[in-house]
Amino acid sequence: MTGHKNLGNRGENIAKSYLTDRGYSLLAQNYRTGRLEIDLIFSHGERIIFIEVKTRIKTAESKNEVPLTRQQTKNLKMAIINYCLKKQISLDRARLDLIHILIDEKTHCANLRHYLDIF
Repeated sequence: MTGHKNLGNRGENIAKSYLTDRGYSLLAQNYRTGRLEIDLIFSHGERIIFIEVKTRIKTAESKNEVPLTRQQTKNLKMAIINYCLKKQISLDRARLDLIHILIDEKTHCANLRHYLDIF
């Protein structure tokens, strides 16, 4: 497993724990539709929450880094639409959240920020 993939898996596990501790129920992880992927899918109340997790090593530059590009956002929208159509879920129930995690390699601490409804 590459370092980048390992870091991503670490971030997804941190995000899963964070969300389940807050009453979210995991529906799927690493959902793929063609070449598109959604990191985590949860239910919370009547909502279906799609989670994009971005994990980075904390550096001076990482504070100013934009977590999602326009193309990534477009791909996420298409994957969410595909999932909702396949599962016959109304898009009104869907929400996309971003969880941005910065890991400090010296202290091994993670700083997590949860951005709700980023569309």
